[in-house]
Amino acid sequence: MKMNNVEQFILAEADYFHPMLERAQQSTLEQRESWRRETIRERQERMSLEVFDLLQGTVKYGPFKGLHLDRDTWWGKLDLGSQCLGLYEKEILNLIEATEAGRFSTFIDIGAADGYYAIGMLVSGKIGKTICFEQTEKGRAVIAENWKKNHSVGELTILGEANAASFASLRAQDLENALVLVDIEGFEFELLTDEVLNLLKSCTVIIEIHHWMDDFLAKYNAFLRNAAHYFDIETVQRVERETSNLPELRDFTDDNRLLLTSERRPGMMRFLKLTPKAQ
Repeated sequence: MKMNNVEQFILAEADYFHPMLERAQQSTLEQRESWRRETIRERQERMSLEVFDLLQGTVKYGPFKGLHLDRDTWWGKLDLGSQCLGLYEKEILNLIEATEAGRFSTFIDIGAADGYYAIGMLVSGKIGKTICFEQTEKGRAVIAENWKKNHSVGELTILGEANAASFASLRAQDLENALVLVDIEGFEFELLTDEVLNLLKSCTVIIEIHHWMDDFLAKYNAFLRNAAHYFDIETVQRVERETSNLPELRDFTDDNRLLLTSERRPGMMRFLKLTPKAQ
């Protein structure tokens, strides 16, 4: 930005540096010393919860704008800040944002954790009905509570473990033209057998691939060959998390701003999108 009047430039620069200078004045010597002893994980949790509190636990950006989150989550406390800023798993959020309301009949969330996607889809208005699978009792209780916190919007069904039998028990209309998200920490190949893929053949399926199990490539290749019978397969391209444009992070250090967006993955994760083959 070019300014001919130096006094105007000085005022603009004072405004630019104000958040950083104000933050520096707010911390005590004891706080700064304790922060130097933090582990990376401890610092990330502190940054995440600071943003969560700043935004009062409400998602401010992205397709889930307005979604209320629970601070005492059992699964993803380190991701709360990123979720509030609409940055968490932005690849998936961008796909959801580009989806027209009513495009899919049902959202099926496999590995629903705290219900971020299950309830977020209902809050977004993109889909009016969600079926989520979460095998832990604690997770199912948290999802139910979070749904109440969001005024029980839409229609939510909470089920236990996802397997061939539980899928077969779903109504045909729930599987017809559904959007399915699979994130089950490496068990996707055990779940997505040919039998299950056949049940899902009219659905659009988004899968997070986890590569750290034994015999990964053999299992992955077998899965891809089975899936190709029913679906066109494409990768979901990595999306960078832009933070410099967010006013909430203006006074964050570079390390803290970037750490906030880290999803602590052991590499660049692979998301696949499976689209039903033309019948």
